[in-house]
Amino acid sequence: MPRSLDPTNIDAQRIIENGLAEPLVVQNDDATLAPGLAASWSNVEPTLWEFTIQPNATFWSGAPVDAAAVKAALERHQKLNKRASSVLGGLQFVVKDPGTLQIRTPNPDPGFAFRLTTYGIHNAAEADRLGAEYNARPDLTGYMKPTRFVPGEVLVAEWNPNYRIQPSGPHLRGIDARLGTDSQARQLAVLSGDVDGEFNVEVDSRVRYEQRPDEFDVYAQAPTTRNVWMNMAKVPALKDKAVRQALNLSVDRGALIEGLNRGFATPATGHFPAGLPYALDSGPALSPDIVGARKLLDDAGWVAGPDGVRGKDGHRLEFSMLTYAIFQPLAIALQSQWKDIGVGVELNSVETTASNQLMIDGDFEVATYCSCGSATGDLAGQLKSYYRTGVVSNYGGFSDPDVDRLIDQLGSEFDPATQIDLAHQVQDKVSADVAVIYLFNSTQWATGYSTKVQGVDPNLSKKILPTMWLSE
Repeated sequence: MPRSLDPTNIDAQRIIENGLAEPLVVQNDDATLAPGLAASWSNVEPTLWEFTIQPNATFWSGAPVDAAAVKAALERHQKLNKRASSVLGGLQFVVKDPGTLQIRTPNPDPGFAFRLTTYGIHNAAEADRLGAEYNARPDLTGYMKPTRFVPGEVLVAEWNPNYRIQPSGPHLRGIDARLGTDSQARQLAVLSGDVDGEFNVEVDSRVRYEQRPDEFDVYAQAPTTRNVWMNMAKVPALKDKAVRQALNLSVDRGALIEGLNRGFATPATGHFPAGLPYALDSGPALSPDIVGARKLLDDAGWVAGPDGVRGKDGHRLEFSMLTYAIFQPLAIALQSQWKDIGVGVELNSVETTASNQLMIDGDFEVATYCSCGSATGDLAGQLKSYYRTGVVSNYGGFSDPDVDRLIDQLGSEFDPATQIDLAHQVQDKVSADVAVIYLFNSTQWATGYSTKVQGVDPNLSKKILPTMWLSE
């Protein structure tokens, strides 16, 4: 749930999915692109893109959404959005005419349009006028407008009668979205009919919904790669490659897939989900190698203490693991598995949205935080976000000049075959250095709706759309 409705805020969660804010370009679940506030776009030169703005778009205040307004919104993201620095940095915005915005990239960038899918366009002038009040009183463009907002807890919104797309038939009059960290409570609310849908459906709930197809529809997003982040920049022991290798070797991925995920997962091979052309063909073994992991730590001088936790030069091999509600069962499982090789783990479970700032600030040691590698048309952008030196979402502080060079080369490469080869090389190097621990490819985070919910787009299953409505 959002703790701010200002699209530049790191905690402005789901305001695009809930229909409040709109990006220039929309990414479908299958990683294709669709128009958002941009009716069309084209790469007119290797470093120049043109976006044609929807002709009848307005902010909630009635102010027009023209090229100048979009330019101001993206420049405000450049300035204030901590997650935008590696994506929007170095861009130049030029208003060609009221309906056309040109964006100049520092280098040729074939995947650039994909990188605009998460940045909500907003009235930057109004944001500057209101200051901090804009967190609760934004001026956006979406088809839902908030009427009640309790940061991190409740978002109630109503249909925007001035939205540029007015359905001729039935449609949603409003939404009431609430944070539910207890999966059983969420499931009971859906089963009882108190609510009409659930995002981030967990395994047991998904099984139950799928057993009742006449009452519930389940939409499973494309698989995403789950991983564990290790903060090499903060924790000296994690700079020891032997430690990272031992942690990686001792994970029982088979148990995580079949037990924890009830089979709603498949083996991971690298950053991208297995089976995609730019994913690696093979990855870590499903079964743990406890003997091999222990030998790595023995050879590196980590000696078990009286309580079984290893130590070296006066430092204990134990970590605080940052986690949150939906990942806590995974964190508990890893805590148990790593105990077998003499590594201690203390769980630090925080409120879900709070984890965002902690990760950005590097205020963690290890973390079950989802970078969630997924299908994309922007291979370079996704790899850069997590493995390029100095990028804010490279949470573990991983740095390799060869990886940097390959990512930069990939970012300017237009040939698909060469793109795939470069993506493979990046993942090979990242995996060999154990920059992160890849666990499994998950389809766990489905969306479940009562069959009363009509008009769901299966390719935008987590988005509240103008086409949606409720049957009696």
